[in-house]
Amino acid sequence: MTDFLEIAGWILLSSVKYIVVIIALLAHSSRFWLYDMLIVSVGGSIGVSVFTFLGSLISKFFERYSFFKVSYKNLRRVVLVKKGYGLIGLVFLTPLILGVPFGCIITTLFEPDKMKVFRMQLISVILWSVFLFGCKGLIQFLN
Repeated sequence: MTDFLEIAGWILLSSVKYIVVIIALLAHSSRFWLYDMLIVSVGGSIGVSVFTFLGSLISKFFERYSFFKVSYKNLRRVVLVKKGYGLIGLVFLTPLILGVPFGCIITTLFEPDKMKVFRMQLISVILWSVFLFGCKGLIQFLN
């Protein structure tokens, strides 16, 4: 039962703080690397689903009550990435640098087709987890 709760916690946390969970599981997990990759991929996929399709409602809520302020400097960097590399650049940086919630909300603001954003974000989350945990598996195999 405790394993189930631990995995559920990692999944929920990875839907919001993707890179934090990756770093924690890469550093301290004793499970086989494939299980950790699946945990992070499922959590990231849940986060992408929620924040892509409900992101406009969430951003309107925060806009109305202004709990969080996005600084102009950070938003300017996002716009520069969008101008330089397009939607693919934003999607590529979302899991590791921007974070799943912020990245999904920002990309849905730039791209009106939510299914396109969903597919691209989902591919990005899965590819990053396969790459990072695949490197861990390769290192474990070579040792």
